[in-house]
Amino acid sequence: MRKKLCGIICLYSLVSFMLCACGKKEQGNPIRLPAREDIVSIGVSDGDKYAMSPNTEDEATEFIDEFLSMLMDMETTSQQSINDVPVNKDSITININCDGVAGTTLFYYVDKGTEYVEQPYQGIYKLAPALGNCIAEMLSSADNTPPAIKFQASVIEKNKDSIIVKPVDGSLELDSADEFFLSNEDNLELQIGDLVEISYNGEIMESYPAQLGEVYKITMIEQTGTDVNR
Repeated sequence: MRKKLCGIICLYSLVSFMLCACGKKEQGNPIRLPAREDIVSIGVSDGDKYAMSPNTEDEATEFIDEFLSMLMDMETTSQQSINDVPVNKDSITININCDGVAGTTLFYYVDKGTEYVEQPYQGIYKLAPALGNCIAEMLSSADNTPPAIKFQASVIEKNKDSIIVKPVDGSLELDSADEFFLSNEDNLELQIGDLVEISYNGEIMESYPAQLGEVYKITMIEQTGTDVNR
């Protein structure tokens, strides 16, 4: 009798476990963020405005710590991220900028009344209202004119409407990536080996070759190259 009772209990436990496993949705991957010691600033942009974390050391440290804490507290969903940017969504870009290593780009948006943060190819996460409020406050105090960051680079490859450049030695951009893909919609007459100055909004996208968030201007500094395509 005891053996029969034990068998019934084991069978019941097994069935209960299988039912729970079938009813539970598979969760996505946890968010991946750079090491805290590498992070120097956080920026958010809605396409018209660009806001940065405080620039004084004490205020910046406190702000970044709180922002990262809110990101780490997000709820991982079962939804998958399969694109470089969210599709058909009005999103706000979050840039986690680092010194010496590549930063991370996230996207914040609201879908059917729920706030999400998406990390391309990693996962989609639900956030607490505090993080959405923080992003809104940053943008409300932002300047309509994003800050321009400049660096020099040499052209190492050219195509009909794009170029690939390598930042010069000593530039911070070289610490993030050794090659950058840039659109050449203005059809500048560039040759391989030419030295150019690039003005952009400080965003570096995670890709290979790396891409800059928004390029304001490409200026010829020194035309020393030769066109191997001629």
